[in-house]
Amino acid sequence: MNAEEIMRQVPESPAPVAPQVSPMTEKQKNPEKKTPGSEWLGIMYLIVGLFILIATFQLYFVIQELIRTWISDQFVPVASAIYYIAVIIVGIWLLRDYIRKQ
Repeated sequence: MNAEEIMRQVPESPAPVAPQVSPMTEKQKNPEKKTPGSEWLGIMYLIVGLFILIATFQLYFVIQELIRTWISDQFVPVASAIYYIAVIIVGIWLLRDYIRKQ
């Protein structure tokens, strides 16, 4: 067998085949680069968030005591109801805003 006979045996494709799109050929996202102090920053955010949560609960109960102290006894249920409705509205608004951002 010489080189010409070998060339005749190899079939040639009639047209080039276009590559197909696959997950491997699509543009891939660059992985996030973490800085050396990023885990400490996350821990600090968690601690600050915990302090804010504690302060929020304390404020909630302090406002209830202020209503009982400053408002006449006959109007305490009305003022408490208005306060609770305001808390519920703000809570729903915050949840709706959080869900929309997700």
